[in-house]
Amino acid sequence: MIDCLRSIKPPSRKRIAIHITPSAQRHIRSGHPWLFDKSITKQSHEGAPGDLAVVYDQKKKFLAVGIYDPLAPLRVRLLQHRKPVEINREWFIEKVRLAKNIRKPIIATDTNGFRLIHGENDSFPGLVADLYAGTLVVKIYTAAWVPHLADVLFALTD
Repeated sequence: MIDCLRSIKPPSRKRIAIHITPSAQRHIRSGHPWLFDKSITKQSHEGAPGDLAVVYDQKKKFLAVGIYDPLAPLRVRLLQHRKPVEINREWFIEKVRLAKNIRKPIIATDTNGFRLIHGENDSFPGLVADLYAGTLVVKIYTAAWVPHLADVLFALTD
């Protein structure tokens, strides 16, 4: 399954530094998972869909990191708030593990269909993963997820 993703270009290793309005800072500090283009006051450079964007406040203090989509008004979908972390395969594995733990009561029943990843609720904004009778169905709602699909699918099938 993951072999078909080898042709997808991975995200750039260079992070986009983004500074935002005071209003957006308040929203992000409260845990909001989205950053809109109009909230960006300064950006280090342009990026491609899926590049990681690091969001800072006016004092250059880390606020969040997320996946960048230069073509969408919803410019950054935030993956991690407050504490800087490296977003990599291990990060995705841990987030999927946490989601599976939350759903253990559902998984333990005789159901053959359930939502494994529920977007923003599981730190995967713009991505949903359902399991139907052993078939994994992943839906993405932004091109920003495409460069990360191999790692996400690895985590989901681990």
